[in-house]
Amino acid sequence: MKNDIQPVKMTIDGQEVLVKPELTILQAAQQNGIRIPTLCHHAALSDRGGCRMCVVEVDGAPRLAASCVTPVRDGMQVVTVNERITETRRTILEFLFAERNHNCMFCPQSGDCELQDLAYELQMDHLTVPQSFHEFPVDITSDTIGLDHNRCILCGRCVRACEEISGCYVLNFQNRGPGTLIGFDLNEIREESACTSCGACLQVCPTGALYNRYRTHYSVKGHPKDWQTIQTVCPLCGLLCPTVSTIRDNHLLKIEGAIPAGDEQPEGGQLCRQGRFDVLKNSGRRLLHPMVKKADGSWAEASWESALDITIDRLNAVRDAHGGNAVVGLASGLSSNEELVCFRDLMVKGWETGQIATLENSGFQNIYRIGPDKGQTFKEVSWKKIAEADFILAVGAVTHDSQPVVGSLIRKRIIRDNMRSAGIGPNDFLYPYGTHHIPLKNGDELLLIKTILSEAIKVMKKTASAPDVGKIFEQTEPVKAQDIVKKLHLDGKAQAALDEIIRDYVDSTNPLIIVAEDIAAQKNPSGLRALVNLALLKELYGNESLRLIVLKPGGNSMGAYKLLHPFDQEEQAETVPKGGLVLLEQNPFQDTPSLKIPGNLDFLAVISPYWPDSLVDCAHVLIPKPLWMETDGTCTGLDGSEIAFRQKMLDAPAEINPSWQTLVDLAARANVHLDYGSWDELRQKAEQEVQKEVSGEKT
Repeated sequence: MKNDIQPVKMTIDGQEVLVKPELTILQAAQQNGIRIPTLCHHAALSDRGGCRMCVVEVDGAPRLAASCVTPVRDGMQVVTVNERITETRRTILEFLFAERNHNCMFCPQSGDCELQDLAYELQMDHLTVPQSFHEFPVDITSDTIGLDHNRCILCGRCVRACEEISGCYVLNFQNRGPGTLIGFDLNEIREESACTSCGACLQVCPTGALYNRYRTHYSVKGHPKDWQTIQTVCPLCGLLCPTVSTIRDNHLLKIEGAIPAGDEQPEGGQLCRQGRFDVLKNSGRRLLHPMVKKADGSWAEASWESALDITIDRLNAVRDAHGGNAVVGLASGLSSNEELVCFRDLMVKGWETGQIATLENSGFQNIYRIGPDKGQTFKEVSWKKIAEADFILAVGAVTHDSQPVVGSLIRKRIIRDNMRSAGIGPNDFLYPYGTHHIPLKNGDELLLIKTILSEAIKVMKKTASAPDVGKIFEQTEPVKAQDIVKKLHLDGKAQAALDEIIRDYVDSTNPLIIVAEDIAAQKNPSGLRALVNLALLKELYGNESLRLIVLKPGGNSMGAYKLLHPFDQEEQAETVPKGGLVLLEQNPFQDTPSLKIPGNLDFLAVISPYWPDSLVDCAHVLIPKPLWMETDGTCTGLDGSEIAFRQKMLDAPAEINPSWQTLVDLAARANVHLDYGSWDELRQKAEQEVQKEVSGEKT
């Protein structure tokens, strides 16, 4: 018996082709370079055959067929263009224009609209059918996405994208007949709905019905589409989602996900609000020139040479007076691996600092100090493996704001595959789709993890379903489940959920545990050990990774951990540092309110793309740097095993030097020799160091 499926032989517009039997006529035509116009069809979505724009003639039948939902068969004769087909498509298009308000002159999507393009292609310059337009509402309650029902053609792309790409299930058709609209939830306004602002609906909309409120009217019909598209990755949360950025005249017009995504991208090309919209915001006043604080406290523009010389002299004075540990380095978690390496080498070799940390330091490194065995660190499982899990346990204050794409992927698995799930913590991350949730205040989660571990060991020992249970049992401190249940004040419903969680975890074959930042940052060694042992109960994932996904505070937090952890002291110094050098990416400390900078520092130099309003009182020198989107760099993924190149999207202002070059210039003035003379050499060094840390080899 042959395993190979025999191709189908068919004819399209007189051209004989061989295609796979599972294809539709539309797919077969596209694979052979034959264009069939579409509207409701999108390559990343399921087909519904609603608009009928893709109709073709099959075997001379009097009734035209929608090619997007008609499967191919052997011997099929297809005609995609003739007078009858063209007239049918033009009539369909006229009815679409007549139903609602498609006045292109005032539409923000004019010049980049599929409906408009079809009108030009089919030479529809006027309507031959009566206008039936009635005014519909416009929803601009969101600051990111506008919804104009008057420009909607009810193709359903947004509904399917909300379900199939983002897994939100927020959008659907409401009302009937001519009054049909796209609605949020149970007819909520956009801002009060469960919409997460991922923008997948916006990206697939073929008209101006859904539009980006940050960038409207970026194209006008009749003007050339002279924009540039750059394919890179988003560095903001560690998932390294592929993006396609549209640039014109060194301005970022929009960022879209790589839809349709490849097999290696289980998120389906989705982006989150932060990666699609927030990057378009104006985050503050750009710092274009070095600034030095004068004796009277005012700021004056200085030359690069003067600012760097002052920085070197003042930090040298701090080191000489108080020792190397008095100079503390702080770097943003959005910094590239190259910036981190250069920054680290300058701080260590230049001022003998013993402490370098990230601005977003939340202490998540504590969990790596536990390790599956004493003295070893573990390798996390990739977040992409959520697509293969059969049980998810979320521990701690996991929120959709911190990792919306992870939440989306879990939600899709629960709804589509009926995957079991549970949450333990102050908020119900999986609501309303999760199987169980036990509400606990922050700090109590690890106590309940000890209970789950102890009870799971008892069950698994009875069934002999895990060969290493005995070893884990020896490492686990005995606990009395009833005592902990009483201490945590769990009611009967919570106790029943606890029993179900233990049973689901034991019965699962491929469970994963998602750990929030607040849990990973706890210093309780016995609690973190219980968490690690709970993951080990189901053995390593693929014999190499612990079944833990640890959420991080910054996009390149794992890169910073791997490159800086020898200097990121476990116990942060309680003494006030006498000097500091801060490397920033966004508005200083905008997302790090817990970071406290003392006002009596001997010297503070700030390297930032923006004017640091919160630091002007305690800083002494301000040095500009490019935005992350204005410089090339590599980033390390959420679990530390993936390194991706982040190509720059914009050119930095001519007055601003690359940040790595600024650090190299500082090193030269400090008589520090750095063993890289170019950015390519720096990139190679950074990648080698991260890869060594991934493999467990210390640098």
